[in-house]
Amino acid sequence: MPRALRDPVVADVCADLHAAYGQGRTPETVLGMTVAEFAEQVARENGWLVAWPMYGRLLASAAVGAAAAILAGFALVLPSMYLVLAAVGHVLVWAGSDAEGYRESSLNAGIVYAMYALFGVGFVAAVLTAVRWGLKAAVQLRQTLSAGAVLIAVSAAVSVPLAVAIGHVSRFSSAPLVVAAEFGLVLGLAGAALVAARAWALRLS
Repeated sequence: MPRALRDPVVADVCADLHAAYGQGRTPETVLGMTVAEFAEQVARENGWLVAWPMYGRLLASAAVGAAAAILAGFALVLPSMYLVLAAVGHVLVWAGSDAEGYRESSLNAGIVYAMYALFGVGFVAAVLTAVRWGLKAAVQLRQTLSAGAVLIAVSAAVSVPLAVAIGHVSRFSSAPLVVAAEFGLVLGLAGAALVAARAWALRLS
């Protein structure tokens, strides 16, 4: 229920509840029913049982989760990737392999792909956790999260390889423009996936 519609009801009930609290009475005693039953009754009487999309809160919550995942990516995943690549390169050079050949090898690419996949899993988990927290009072939340998990995974299956391709073309440059293009691609498709998941969940209500 949107705050603009909820606040007048809260104002009407609040005084009675405060008075009852001062007398040691419970909200159930004052309302004559449980709080959940009262909320459902008020919503039904006012025609508010239509599911509220809450797309703005959905995307805002997802943005918080995405920002946390991106920060973790910069702080942990990227440094770890460079450390692993450097460590494997040193071992191969020590074993007599060509360093330049290693940079162009499938092993090098495999390590990079694995790190991108690790980031993708963490990204999906962070976004869904943030959405679950941000929409905790929303109807059809479980269906939204279930559909979101599937559609974000699909979007990641499309966007992450494309982001890797951008990285490969740029020789995995850490230049701001390259990194922005990679993250913009992933975030844009993830946002579209979440909106589609929410719209699908609301159609079931």
